[in-house]
Amino acid sequence: MSLKVTDTFKRAPQVQSQEVAYPALFHFRVIVEASVAEVPAALRVALAAYTVAAPLTASRASSGGRYQAYSVSVEIRSRDELHAFDAAVKAVPGVRMLL
Repeated sequence: MSLKVTDTFKRAPQVQSQEVAYPALFHFRVIVEASVAEVPAALRVALAAYTVAAPLTASRASSGGRYQAYSVSVEIRSRDELHAFDAAVKAVPGVRMLL
């Protein structure tokens, strides 16, 4: 004798479109090494090619003082521009992470 129980809660997941409608405003946090003094100036040079909605501002340092976080908001016009922005910021010496 076997029991067959159907899962009444089983439903197909609702799929929502993951596409971003460009142009779109992106808010980034850039984590840099605090010991590299020229990072803010180099980041401003990298940002000059993009439409910056909220300027680069220092937010907070890590508890040990080794890292500094910066915030910036940028209007991105396409997926390719987003990838180019990512590469430009990560190419700055001292940048450890782009969130």
